[in-house]
Amino acid sequence: MSRRVSVAASIMGLFLISGLTMALPLANAQSTVVVSIPSGAGSSASAAPGYSPDSITVVIGVNNTVMWTNNDTSGAGTSHTVIPKTQPAGGLMPSTGSGNISPGAVYTFTFTVPGTYDYHCSYHSWMSGVVIVKAASTVPEFPAAYLALTLFAAIAAVIVVAPRLRPMLSPGSASGTTRGRFVQTTT
Repeated sequence: MSRRVSVAASIMGLFLISGLTMALPLANAQSTVVVSIPSGAGSSASAAPGYSPDSITVVIGVNNTVMWTNNDTSGAGTSHTVIPKTQPAGGLMPSTGSGNISPGAVYTFTFTVPGTYDYHCSYHSWMSGVVIVKAASTVPEFPAAYLALTLFAAIAAVIVVAPRLRPMLSPGSASGTTRGRFVQTTT
């Protein structure tokens, strides 16, 4: 193998390894949806709905973890709750919900049962929200990161293997024959 091909193969190997280290964690990463309880949400009914956004849709296995953040730190700050009003049969959100969420604190819940979850703040009747949970797609996704890794591997294989195939595929190399060449003989 020539020095140029060895260098190219080494570079492709580094790309492949770096691609793997970047892509594999991303392939299984799930994002968290953040719902804010904005400053002043507990001050009066004019601050309704009190959760921002007040309606979200999540997909199981993709972004089904929701984090409510109490940013209501106006004045001395106000505590809030996330208490389910309704949830689908088999829904696992505890009836006590979040309990008290102090200013600056968070409450996180991962939804695993599809359906609609209506919730409210037990301290402030005007504060309400809804989480719509959808089932995971039945069609498996092929992440772009895996496609990139596959392409890197194919290119690396071509770079490494092509120089070795060239002598076997060139005319006159197979069993001493001269395929495709005009050979003049003298008698």
